[in-house]
Amino acid sequence: MIASKETKEKIRNFIGGFASGAASTLAGHPFDTLKVRLQTEGSTGRFRGLVHCFTTTVKEEGFFALYKGVTPPLLGMSVINSCMFGAMNIVKSKIHPDKSTPISLGEIMISGAITGWIVSFVACPIETVKSKLQVQYIGVKLYNGPIDCIKKIGIRGLYKALIPTGFQRNSLYAYFGCYELAQRYLRREDGSMTMGRSFIAGGIAGTGFWLTNFPFDVIRSRIMTMPNNESPPRYKGMIDCAKHIYKVEGLKGFWKGFTPCLLRTFPANGATFVAYECVMKFFPM
Repeated sequence: MIASKETKEKIRNFIGGFASGAASTLAGHPFDTLKVRLQTEGSTGRFRGLVHCFTTTVKEEGFFALYKGVTPPLLGMSVINSCMFGAMNIVKSKIHPDKSTPISLGEIMISGAITGWIVSFVACPIETVKSKLQVQYIGVKLYNGPIDCIKKIGIRGLYKALIPTGFQRNSLYAYFGCYELAQRYLRREDGSMTMGRSFIAGGIAGTGFWLTNFPFDVIRSRIMTMPNNESPPRYKGMIDCAKHIYKVEGLKGFWKGFTPCLLRTFPANGATFVAYECVMKFFPM
């Protein structure tokens, strides 16, 4: 009976994660497209800033260009978040097996960090395809869609940015830590959370996540989107990429695209936790 209950709990977490991934993508993808374009173009690229990037994209390619590359994350983020919430639940149960006592904030943050590295193996290939499709500008079409992209870059290309993705996803310690802290302050007297409070807590979690990892996100975006058959390759790895960014753009280069990221994080991560909590209520134990 105990094994059956544990299995049911794992299934709930995976379903909740799947729903949260879809909600997050639909709410935040246009901002993500702007973020990736600003990150990969850098300070010397075709865009002068967020507003210019937005107006140029819409004027030259149409509004739905903001949803370029949405198919991989719509399916992929559902898979990523499903793995994230599922893995987080499993890791927490290993770190804090005694269910008669509440898990500490430190244990939640350690669980988040471990989960981040686990999820990176799923997130890296999905986000590589997404990023490559997002930077296909008008008149330049290297890929006819996600499947064609996967065929052309191969397995090695899909995992080229695995290490910076691992460091970026390691910030799930801040993600789940901030969500737990926000919940403690926002819970009603009976311990429940309304959808509105879950949305605010999710937005706070997302803000904490990005504040602690954005330079790694810039590095991985540059590596993910560099040309496939460039010889020699533009970047030899994460450290070489970081050196290049600093040499050409200085410290501000590591924060390129941060404004659209912040604009995206509240609705996207708010929607993430609202969807997750809704599934948890819909499928009670």
